[in-house]
Amino acid sequence: MILKTEHLPSLEPFGKTALGCRILAAAEAYGLSEPFAQFWTQGESAAVCKLDDTVILEIRRAADLEELASFLRMSGASRLLCSWETAGKMSLPAVRRGAVMTLSNIKKYTLPADAQINPGVRDIYSLLCRCESPSFPVPEFEPFYLDLSHRIRHGTALAVGIRKEGALAVCAVCAAMAGPHAVISAVAVAPEFRRMGLGRTVTEALLSRLPQKKVSVFRAEDENEAFYRSLDFLPGGTFAELML
Repeated sequence: MILKTEHLPSLEPFGKTALGCRILAAAEAYGLSEPFAQFWTQGESAAVCKLDDTVILEIRRAADLEELASFLRMSGASRLLCSWETAGKMSLPAVRRGAVMTLSNIKKYTLPADAQINPGVRDIYSLLCRCESPSFPVPEFEPFYLDLSHRIRHGTALAVGIRKEGALAVCAVCAAMAGPHAVISAVAVAPEFRRMGLGRTVTEALLSRLPQKKVSVFRAEDENEAFYRSLDFLPGGTFAELML
């Protein structure tokens, strides 16, 4: 049976995975009473988070996928993020898939002197727009700005950037921090500053500031694998985006 989440501890067991971390971090940032951020559990088997028109699903144990599929179709959401294995069992059309990579043994990196903690969200957005590509879409400004600003204020997100000639040249963003897990959502380098090692530098700087013991990243299929492997990230599954 799928029930509305009334207490945050019911979501905490799911926070050990990348998808579960995203659910738990959203709950810690927004609480359980906002109409645009809703949370449910199916006993100890599954956790569901609906943020605006997107649903995140994490399955921890054997779940009733038929019940979940019916529930998700009636949720009012248009997009579902889940594991590829779960997607294959729910008979819903996938629009994108990618790899999850995870780092479990984080080295002790130092923060560079020129690194800036939580540079302006407007500056981050401008840099992301300069790096946009078919595999790296940028959301609309207002929801991005409101969400990331709120998460940073509530300690469930963190960004590190480096400026060159006064402008943000590179940044790494962790948009979900909860329990023992964190999820990096973006690493962006302005085109004119690429192939200078800045992406690695800013990612190491971000890792140096994260208190979590495990960090994951959702990367586009066939992209950036060598970069994350060089930082000791290892394959940790496959995610899928589906249309509801």
